[in-house]
Amino acid sequence: MAKFKPDDKVIILDYNGKPLVPQVVARIEEVYENGRYRLDLPDGAACFEYENHFQKIDEETYKKYLHAVREREQELPLDLKMDIRKFVAKRPRLRRDIYRNYELDKKYVSIIHAYAGRIAMYGHDNIPQHFLWEFEDAKQGIVQTRAFFHDIDESIKEVEVPENANAPVIM
Repeated sequence: MAKFKPDDKVIILDYNGKPLVPQVVARIEEVYENGRYRLDLPDGAACFEYENHFQKIDEETYKKYLHAVREREQELPLDLKMDIRKFVAKRPRLRRDIYRNYELDKKYVSIIHAYAGRIAMYGHDNIPQHFLWEFEDAKQGIVQTRAFFHDIDESIKEVEVPENANAPVIM
């Protein structure tokens, strides 16, 4: 018999049985055999956890921690909304640089989107160092690519890295 049922609100625990800092809450989506549960996380992702990795909380506590997660979220950079072929056609001498920076920009946006939510939810200290390095590299890289495009066409916004190193790039 399962201890928890679907739609129960839970808080994720670390390996010492204490809530993660910053706190991460979830909603039980499905119950499986052998004490496994599918959790619906605040960022829209889902994961499988065993019942000893979380504990049930009341609705008020859930809303308080969920609100804190939402406050930690920040606006993420968007893909460049442009027809790259028309952009290059107007500037044939810069063709190679434009394509290279455009591809790099897409890569950086993808990395930032992949890691920013997890860093905000689990905290900077709970993310492997390799991923943090990739995230910081992507933040610096997008500043360079957007500056390149801004120098060519001033209608494209430049990006600044916020002072808070844990935060994603703000557009």
